[in-house]
Amino acid sequence: MSKSQKSVLGAWGVIISCVALYLCLDFILFSGENPAGTENAAIEEVEVQEAEDGSMVGFKDVVQGKMVSAVLAGGPAQMMTGIAIQQIEPMQDVGQSPVTNLCAAILLARAGENAKASSEIDALIVRVEADPKSASPAFLKCARIVQMLIHQKSDASAASAATAISSQEAEFLKENLNWYGELLISTVSPDPKFEAALEKSQLLLIASLFTFGFIVFIAGLAGFVWLVIVAVRWTANTLANPLRQPTILSESLPWIFAGWFIAVILVALAVGLFGSRAERLSGGLALFIQIAAMFLPLIALALPMRSGKSWQQIRVDIGLHCGSGFWREFFYGATVYATAIPLVIVGAVFALLLSLIFPQELASASHPIQKALADGDVSQRMLLLFIAAVAAPIVEEIIFRGVLFAHLRDLSRRWGRFLSFLFSALGSSLIFAAIHPQGIVFIPILGALAVAFCLAREMRGSLISCIVAHGINNALVVGLNIALAG
Repeated sequence: MSKSQKSVLGAWGVIISCVALYLCLDFILFSGENPAGTENAAIEEVEVQEAEDGSMVGFKDVVQGKMVSAVLAGGPAQMMTGIAIQQIEPMQDVGQSPVTNLCAAILLARAGENAKASSEIDALIVRVEADPKSASPAFLKCARIVQMLIHQKSDASAASAATAISSQEAEFLKENLNWYGELLISTVSPDPKFEAALEKSQLLLIASLFTFGFIVFIAGLAGFVWLVIVAVRWTANTLANPLRQPTILSESLPWIFAGWFIAVILVALAVGLFGSRAERLSGGLALFIQIAAMFLPLIALALPMRSGKSWQQIRVDIGLHCGSGFWREFFYGATVYATAIPLVIVGAVFALLLSLIFPQELASASHPIQKALADGDVSQRMLLLFIAAVAAPIVEEIIFRGVLFAHLRDLSRRWGRFLSFLFSALGSSLIFAAIHPQGIVFIPILGALAVAFCLAREMRGSLISCIVAHGINNALVVGLNIALAG
């Protein structure tokens, strides 16, 4: 085995170790905060933390509730109620958290299904009282207030009565259940101000979903056509091949990636001393620190300069150049985004299959930025949008499509262009998807996006179109989440 081969193997030993460590990082940082051993203890800790933050309700539950309320307001009562109940049913599953079950009971009451709501909340309280560790004390107090209000709504003689809870109980409900607390109180005793705000949020929700769906549909059709064209040109061997030559940095590329990963872990450990993933995305100062923390590990790009490589060589090999011209590459990014959509649809099918295999808590994992978007003010949301649509695409494309993909293409070049691309795209995309915090089930979707970005890197050489496509995707998703958060 040559010296260079030993160097590459050593780099991959570091990379694999870093991936494993990174996937365990949150557990390592915060395992001491939970009572050891049981899933219920972990759930209890999460519930307490969420209640202390001002609301125990997660972002997904709020979005689901707003969608159900939009359905109820969208047409004939009997038909819309049936559709709404179908949307509520997954939230009633005992495999869901007690908070989600509580939200389901409130939505049933909103839909006019008072008997079902009353039965749901009674059973939920009995279940939590039998297993106190499954939820926090704050949850039980909220649940009993909700129980009282739902029973009141079920009582025809009290239908027109004022809400029979104290102002302190109402504030406690709003503080801990947030939107759901206001929804239930207004359901029992209509609040014109809340109902007007709800109507506006329903219109915004419908408009946002329609706009997002329209963009994705049109782009998806265009992307499918473009994929067919690419396949035909690839088969005919007429597709541009800017990566046909091996990189000058072939031995250095894996060490750049390994060095970046080590730096990421060290920065994460340092930042982790001050808060969890979600807390790192809360507040203006924390967000600026997060941006700096994202760019800092890029110092690993300078590693080859220690062995005499120039920055010009590094820049060309990792795709930090303008290719056919900056603006041409920039606008080509829209084509790359369109190309990603059919691949994401395929990824979504695999994600659905994984959701049937893995436990509910893995199937419903979400990115901490969702909670930050829901809780943040306008300036914080703009900073989060910058992180998602500008900072993250620049850093991730440089490292994954610029460094890692190019390295894997060098390793597999002798296999022929198609097999080399397939190996490099799947390998780099799997690592890219795995280190994101959405969970196992979301890996095929993120991986499909990454494969589209790899295809752009293969065809263009430059990273500009990859960065733009990545930014478009993140901007649309974050923009939709901002609209859903209200």
